[in-house]
Parts: sequence; structure tokens; C-alpha cells
Amino acid sequence: MFKLSIDGRIVDASPGANVLDVALANGIEIPHLCYHPELSVSGGCRLCLVEVEGRPEPTTACGLACAEGMEIRTQSEQLTAMRRAIIDLFVSDHPLDCVTCDKAGSCLLQKYAYEYGVTETSHEKIIARTLYQDDNPFFIRDHQYCILCGRCTRVCEEIVGASAIEIVGRGFESHVATPFDGPMIDSSCVFCGSCVQVCPTAALLPVSRLGKGREWEMDRVKSICGYCGVGCEIEYARKNGDIVYAQATPDGPVNGEFLCSKGRYGWDFVSHPDRLTHPLMRRDVAYELGLTDDPWELPTESPLAVENPQIEDSFVPVEWDTAYDLIAERLAHTVQNYGPDAVMGLSSARCTNEENYLFQKFMRAGIGTNNVDHCARL
Repeated sequence: MFKLSIDGRIVDASPGANVLDVALANGIEIPHLCYHPELSVSGGCRLCLVEVEGRPEPTTACGLACAEGMEIRTQSEQLTAMRRAIIDLFVSDHPLDCVTCDKAGSCLLQKYAYEYGVTETSHEKIIARTLYQDDNPFFIRDHQYCILCGRCTRVCEEIVGASAIEIVGRGFESHVATPFDGPMIDSSCVFCGSCVQVCPTAALLPVSRLGKGREWEMDRVKSICGYCGVGCEIEYARKNGDIVYAQATPDGPVNGEFLCSKGRYGWDFVSHPDRLTHPLMRRDVAYELGLTDDPWELPTESPLAVENPQIEDSFVPVEWDTAYDLIAERLAHTVQNYGPDAVMGLSSARCTNEENYLFQKFMRAGIGTNNVDHCARL
């Protein structure tokens, strides 16, 4: 560790760290669009320019390695003018329809344009990229909002390893594209949505997000993804109690800011009308236990042969403790009368490794059988 000065504050830095990383870690904000802590350094947006004592010209903080005794200034009249000029260039090729944009409130370009007082461009207004691609059920690609920061291409290559997209063309023809500008489904994209997560503008948005409200209207709920045993942290953005979209959080201890396609997009079952939210007990068993006054017998015809069967025709909802008591009683009865090998247990890949360990321990030590399997055969 060594020390350097940023805006008069003495901070610690480790060998190999860049100035932007160290500044952000110490609560010193430096504007940046193309930089992301999990990705390689690009330096393309130039917003993170800082002044270094002893150097004649400002340099980008993201590509500047820290050194012992370095003196950095992140704020000055010169830097403010340079950043304002850069933002001016960005908005010259970017729509200023923030009042109706779905990303309003979480768009970094909007944030910096506000902070530096750029309300319109001083250059000729040219929207060079007008392609709107809605070729998959997960996210849209609205190229007019793209600022070519390269975050999406880098995360696809460096984190996901799919390399499904790249920046192609030159000048005003530059844009992010799949091979031969084909549909996303024909590329090597795995639809994990990591590109959507890191996009600083509205160029990439979840389909479920469109027209569902502004960012400040939503509350955030953190949870653990239930699709496998990894235990990724996930954050749901909700409006009026309904999930609008899901994303990862930078402080997720397992996954950081990244999720797989199931975790990011596979949450619509939460509000599905067929979702079971209580244990169900067959009506004849519930009648025997005195939980219902309506006698009922098993029909001669299988429920599977009935068109559009209704759950309430054959089952009644019960409390969890009631269901657990019945399960324990029936398991004990089966083991006592037919032996432990009459019982078989099937576990789930959605459980954690610890939960699966406890399940097999219960089957082998509690029930006394090795008849235990797992849907993933891990």
C-alpha cells in the first residue's frame, strides 16, 4: 500500500490500482460513462479526466495507475469546461426526450448533463443511429440512445464469454451489432441480460420495463435467486407490488452485478394465477381429519383426463404445520409397516448444497434408506 492525494485528501492505494477506482472507493465522485469496475478499461468517453501535478495536460483517471505521492485534482474550471464540451458532443447525437424516457432517473448521461448544465447541444443535431430492434422477448435495442461506450460488448466478451456483439462501422455509421446485423437469436447470445445491466442509457432495456413507470416510482426488494444452489443476490424493482424487472446488485457476495437468464427474466411465475401459495390436501383426507365438512371420494376418472381441471374440486388449502404433521405421520406409518426402503426421496437443484446435504442425511440417517436421488445428479 502507498499514499496519494486526491483533491487534498490523503488516500491509500494498492499497486496496480487506477485513480478512478481509488477515488470511487473513497467516496470521491469522478464522472464516467464507459468505465465499469468489473470490466477492462476503455477510456473512450473521456469524462473521467483529472489533472495530475507535474503533468501538462489532463489524463483519464480510469487508465492512470496510482503512484506514491501522486497529487490529483478532480475538479477545476478547466476540467468542468472539458467535461461540459464532451457531454455537449454526446447529446448532439442523442435524443433529449428525458421526460418520456423509461430510463429517466437512472441514466448516467442524463445525470451528468444535469450536473454540468447541458440542456441542449451547441452542435448540429444529428441522430445517426435510428435502428430499433425488438427481436427477442427479453430486451430491446434502441440504437438512438447508444453512446458507444462499449460496456455491453466488453461484458459479453469478458464476463459472459459469448462475444455475441461488437462495435462495427466507422464514424456516424458506428453501432453495436451482432454478426452481419442478424437477429439476436441467430447470434451466440445466451440472453443473460448482462449487457442490459451495465448499459448507462436507454439503449438496452428489459421488455418488461417498457411503459411501466419511472425509476423513482419503484421500490426495491433484495432476495436470493431460487433457480439453483449458487445463491445469487437479486433485486426486484416493483411498482404497486408488481415486479417490473429484476437485476443484480454491485454488493452481491456471490454474483456481483451479473445474473443468468433465468434469474433475470424468469420471475413472471410470481404473479401467475396458477401459482400455488399454500399446501393442498386431498378432500377425502381433509374430511377424515375433520378439516372440512364435505364428504368426498376419489373419482373413477383420473384428473389428468379431465379438461381444464379445477384444483378446488379435489383439494383444499391447509396451513403449513398441518401439512408437515400429515407428512411426518404418513412417513412414520410407511416405515413402520413396510420398511424404510418403501420410501424414496428426490431432491432439487434449486436447493442449496447445504439443504441437499441435510436432505440426504435425513433420508439415510432419519428414514434409514439409500433411496435418494437428485434431479441434477450432482
